[in-house]
Amino acid sequence: MPRGNPGPLLAGLCAALPAMALAATPALPPVPDVALEVVECPFTPPLGETPTCLMAELPMDHGDVQADGSLPPQARTIGVHLTLLSNLSSSPDPDPVVFLSGGPGQAGSDAIAGFGGAVELRRNRGVILVDQRGTGLSEPALHCPEVSPPELDRNPFNDGADVDSAAESDRERDPDQALVERFTACHDQWVNEDVDLAQFDTRAAALDLRAIRQALGLRHWNVQGTSYGGRLALDLMRVDPAGIRAVVLNSPLTLQSQATAEFIAERPRRFEGLFAACAADASCVERYGDLERKFKAIAEHFQDKPVVLQFEDPASGEPVRETVVWADVVEALSGHLAFSESATRVPRFIVELYEVAEGRLSLNDREVSAIFSAALNDVIAGLTLGQHLSVKCREDFPVDDAAALESVVESNPLYYPAGDDLQVYRTTCPIWEVGQAPAAFSEPIQPEHPVLVLSGDADGLIPHAVARRLAERLPNAQFVSFHGMGHDVHLNLLCGRSVVANFLDAPNEPIDRSCVSDVGPRFE
Repeated sequence: MPRGNPGPLLAGLCAALPAMALAATPALPPVPDVALEVVECPFTPPLGETPTCLMAELPMDHGDVQADGSLPPQARTIGVHLTLLSNLSSSPDPDPVVFLSGGPGQAGSDAIAGFGGAVELRRNRGVILVDQRGTGLSEPALHCPEVSPPELDRNPFNDGADVDSAAESDRERDPDQALVERFTACHDQWVNEDVDLAQFDTRAAALDLRAIRQALGLRHWNVQGTSYGGRLALDLMRVDPAGIRAVVLNSPLTLQSQATAEFIAERPRRFEGLFAACAADASCVERYGDLERKFKAIAEHFQDKPVVLQFEDPASGEPVRETVVWADVVEALSGHLAFSESATRVPRFIVELYEVAEGRLSLNDREVSAIFSAALNDVIAGLTLGQHLSVKCREDFPVDDAAALESVVESNPLYYPAGDDLQVYRTTCPIWEVGQAPAAFSEPIQPEHPVLVLSGDADGLIPHAVARRLAERLPNAQFVSFHGMGHDVHLNLLCGRSVVANFLDAPNEPIDRSCVSDVGPRFE
């Protein structure tokens, strides 16, 4: 890629300010010298958008940084890709927002379409989209070509033709062993290329951001973390407190492990919430009837007699026959329930499946695809699997209280007919060999920064109670709950984007919540 001096192109975004000299925290390495180079943006931006793309050269291991910020000659370096979007006004101090995406394994550059339209946020500040180390356009991007990201879920309908072929071969022998072999091949490839996979965790990404902020000459920036990006934002407050003006935690993951009974218990809670919300909505009851009764009738039918569905594969166009059991149904519906927009269709899906069970409806290709190609596929498909595992295996596994987690699963067989969702990590984490994050990493923080925490009370990925508890523990936090909404309320709600923009304008003032009361569950 062509490279050059980024200085002139940064002025519209950053209004470069003197970097603040920070006293080094004893537990943290020195800040490295960072080379910033302009690179060609390898994507087509939204119409009217003129982003600037940079590559920041950083140490693979921040422990290699010497006292003067230099690296010894043999130290490995990586590239972290930045996409800069200018503010939409002539403000001399755009007060930028740095966006930290989720996953882990998602790339900030993939969010350009969403932030390109975020005029509420960009009316007076620029945006920096970060491809966290190991993801997206950063170098190296820890892809695993032997494995397709959709294999992380347990929905065979969204795996695609190539994965279907591999999965069919795997079914002829031990599927876990086959997955082990393919992840082992990916692990060995990166290790043979002298990549230290343990260096692609949250703390390393936070140290990258500290160095990038100073290299850009920014006195401070605002930080917005979505989902896993919330965990990174929390650690960044610990690593670079003086460089942060305000923080938005959008449907945030915390510093604590995600492999807990509380997370597993969200699935039954989501379904029960859906049944209650429909029962309380006259139009939903009129159209769909008793959803809970029909849901249980579907379960009984599919448990007694698996259904063979024949349909046209949306990718290859070839006819496909799949034997569907109850586990396939509940996995697919659960994926839709995670997000506000797709959750609106779940009542219809339940009724359609109920009518199949009653012998009154035969699903066509479009209907099968709509039900079983879960909304989670769009999220999972973009993950960089190697970085995903480096974070998950270091910070979320092994499970601390396996007995509590197993108890939740055993007490909810209707919702977990095939066990919990963590088996893929139990299988792959021993392969990935990244060790455990220090115990101090998961300790709660007490920052003084103004923080806005946003959460939908129907979030299927990050429990609403977890987000609320986080806000209660942060000394200068405001919490905004959106009734009936799923994951990522900033992306999906105009009200969410407006609340964020108003908060960043005056982060120490009470939030204007006037639009929040208009938000509630919707049904197709």
